[in-house]
Amino acid sequence: MPLSHSDQFHAAWVVPDLAAAMESFHAVGLRLTEPRVWPIVVGRPNLAPTSFSILVSYSCDGPLHVELIQGAAGSPWEPLTNGAIHHLGWWVSDLRQSIAMLESESHVLESWMVGDDGGPARFANLRAPGGQLVEVVDVAIRPDLMAWFRGEAYV
Repeated sequence: MPLSHSDQFHAAWVVPDLAAAMESFHAVGLRLTEPRVWPIVVGRPNLAPTSFSILVSYSCDGPLHVELIQGAAGSPWEPLTNGAIHHLGWWVSDLRQSIAMLESESHVLESWMVGDDGGPARFANLRAPGGQLVEVVDVAIRPDLMAWFRGEAYV
């Protein structure tokens, strides 16, 4: 079962300076969440899990949200100098099943948030055969993200 267009919920830019990027996106009318530091343990094929902290903000209004990420050196979130979109994100109801489905369609698993069992939890990034980066995000975290978009604290 392929990903559904109706489940696409964000386009992400990885930027060297989150404050400057937020100012730029404010200029085109986007309301953005208060930035949040996210400590993440990232898994990657053939590498030990690694901890990173990224600074993140999302646009408040949807249905398609803009995600801005100030990445960390050596992480999967390296800024793209040409201003290109880093990845597109979809909600999925079964993260690991979605990863397996995409891999069966020649996508390559590049990185994921490490869960308690060492496997993917919450999100995973896969490289499409054409080079695009696809992020699948567990729909279980949707209520918390939507609350953050409304200005509530992210739990």
